Amino acid sequence: METEACHRGCTMFARHLDECEGTDGTCRGCLPRRADHGHLCWPCHRRFELMLTDAPTVHRWLTGNMASGQGAAPDDMKVQSSGDGPPLPLKAAVFDVRQLLADRLALWADDWAENHRVTAPRHSVDADAEFLLRWLPGIERLEWIADWWEELAETMSDAHALAPWRPVMRRLPDVPCPECNAVNLVIFGGESDVTCLTCKALITERMFGLWEQIVQDEEVAG
Repeated sequence: METEACHRGCTMFARHLDECEGTDGTCRGCLPRRADHGHLCWPCHRRFELMLTDAPTVHRWLTGNMASGQGAAPDDMKVQSSGDGPPLPLKAAVFDVRQLLADRLALWADDWAENHRVTAPRHSVDADAEFLLRWLPGIERLEWIADWWEELAETMSDAHALAPWRPVMRRLPDVPCPECNAVNLVIFGGESDVTCLTCKALITERMFGLWEQIVQDEEVAG
């Protein structure tokens, strides 16, 4: 049975639909990634899983960055509030994003619990993230999962912009991507998965170890 396309509109690098007229290089790839985790493709599933796993750590990091003291941002740093009011001090913006992260996870947990007749957790970011991860296979079948994915990604991105928590990205210069063959693999700080910056493929630590061995064996044989 043919699977549907990823609801986030993901496409495969350098893979094209039969009717594509941009195979001369004007199209980077238009063949849709298939949804093999509910309505999400594997990279989107894995990224959503990682964001939920990281959410408690991010929430604690934001909490620690609200207070003044060592490492505090200059008082004159301001960002635009989400409403129509004047720009807020940076620490207020950190509080805003921290609260939004908690509110979103709690809302999603309540939504799932109410519609599936299960008991919602006693709300905390840790408990809500754990609950959502437990029900993730079903959650990824929701028609609006792409909206939830984008909302969480935006919140995590805003959090990192206000209070960066990731160490420096590490490049893997000698290994081609198993999906697109580009030598553009990186490990983002704080993660163990490998990401291809060209085709956006995600490779788990275990699978990348196997792939590295295949590449080394081919080099020796060649």
